[in-house]
Amino acid sequence: MSGQTDLFVKSTGDESVNKEQTSELGSKGGPPMVSCIIIFLNGEVFLEEAIESIRSQSVNDWELILVDDGSTDGATEIARSYAQKYPGKIIYIEHSQHKNLGMSASRNAGLNIARGKYIAFLDADDIWLPNRLEVHLDILEENPDVAMVMGPTLMWSSWNRSNTPERRSWLAADIVTELGLPLNLPLAPPIVAIGFLENHGGNVPGICSLLVRREDLLAVGGFENEFRTLYEDQVFFFKICLNYKVVAIDQVLDYYRQHPDSVCHQAGGNKGDAEMRPIFLEWLQNYLVDGGFKSRRLWRAFRGEMFRFDYPYLWRITNFPRDMVDRFNVWSRRFVIFVLTPKFYNYLRRKLRLSVVDVENVH
Repeated sequence: MSGQTDLFVKSTGDESVNKEQTSELGSKGGPPMVSCIIIFLNGEVFLEEAIESIRSQSVNDWELILVDDGSTDGATEIARSYAQKYPGKIIYIEHSQHKNLGMSASRNAGLNIARGKYIAFLDADDIWLPNRLEVHLDILEENPDVAMVMGPTLMWSSWNRSNTPERRSWLAADIVTELGLPLNLPLAPPIVAIGFLENHGGNVPGICSLLVRREDLLAVGGFENEFRTLYEDQVFFFKICLNYKVVAIDQVLDYYRQHPDSVCHQAGGNKGDAEMRPIFLEWLQNYLVDGGFKSRRLWRAFRGEMFRFDYPYLWRITNFPRDMVDRFNVWSRRFVIFVLTPKFYNYLRRKLRLSVVDVENVH
């Protein structure tokens, strides 16, 4: 794994051990089917809910690795208490000297001790529905030539309506991401990577919405430690989707919590995303060159995405018509939602057969 740390601390109760010893802990009964990894930097408000959503899964053949990325609030104690209460089943680790090394290094730390056949990631402020692991496991067990299954992610705003006027609390609507891929079919590389590029990264699901084979993730080197916050997930997605088959499903099984204290918001939101994308694309270009990828469509999609940053003014001019249409669609929808009552708005949508996302007609 790229730039992985040489030493981190693993704690179960008062016990601390180095990396060479970790493989011996929690080994009773043999390795689990799935290793679930939660990384966290603070987040005491949500961490317990995330952990309980894993404990509530309809399948129990899992281990949970809690990776502390230098928390300074009560999240550390919450994680340690779970490890003490469920030894071997729930494992707490931290970087040496309780350092903050970033999201990629923390995911690599969890991956480094994971024993499961499959790996699943859940951020500390998100949750899974109870049948999440069961659905994903069934697909990968039935498709041994597929490395990863991924589903749409629910952008979860309705969990907290306190910032919305009471009479219009329904404006805090949840939105499902649209993968824009053929469903329930093994998709050979690099078609999914091409789709990610052609849609400017807009259809990449949350990292909470996938299950990947551990051996395949290890084979591509895990995560890249240089990506501490934003785009660490897209680096991972492209590594897998450029090298292995994946399956997309349309079942919403993951809730991606929207709140101002999330890593994405703290890193600058859309502005931070725009600043990091050229850095990610530079990494991707080197990865494509070093990997000897020859697909013309892949490179055409990549060059089309780079055009936005190499020639930003020219891109704005050529993209102006589509940008205006997109803006009109967004603002007109907001206006209609704001003006109409919830009852009448939903009535119109039913009559016109409209939906936020059409997950059935993506072929």
